Amino acid sequence: MGISKTPISRTMTRDVVTPVTIVTFAVSTVTGIMLLAHWNAGLVRFSHEWLSMVFSAIALWHLVKNGRAFLGYLKRHAAQAAFATALIVSVVFTGMTGTTGGGGANPGAVFGALSGARLEAAAPALGLSPARAVEVLKAANIDAAPGETLTVIGERAGRNGAAIASMLAAGRTR
Repeated sequence: MGISKTPISRTMTRDVVTPVTIVTFAVSTVTGIMLLAHWNAGLVRFSHEWLSMVFSAIALWHLVKNGRAFLGYLKRHAAQAAFATALIVSVVFTGMTGTTGGGGANPGAVFGALSGARLEAAAPALGLSPARAVEVLKAANIDAAPGETLTVIGERAGRNGAAIASMLAAGRTR
């Protein structure tokens, strides 16, 4: 015999938790995009952080409430692969973009500095000669000249300087 839901429990889930989940997810998404784009970052950071905590609490409640179904779902190989992949990508991405504080490495600052550097200065830092860097970019249909910064090259190609630096770093192994 299963545990039946009381009308209050059903109402709480359907009429309160679901709308709150939708709103906090939407606000977290919009404010996250605003932070990523550095648009009114100071204005939205507090809202993003705290409403993300509310969303996380609701998600955790949902996970606990539906734990048996969730564990059954994770018995599927595709779900296990998706879960593991998302977890690994998240950890790697956080490691590549986060800061350690206290004088630790900050890959974002490194890419920012490279973005403002001229191609002939950035290329050797990425393991390429300036001529090879131009070749790598031309192979990707991006026009570049040694006197230009990675940001200028990227803007012309519809990208940012960090994307150009990433392409050059990947191009050194070829």
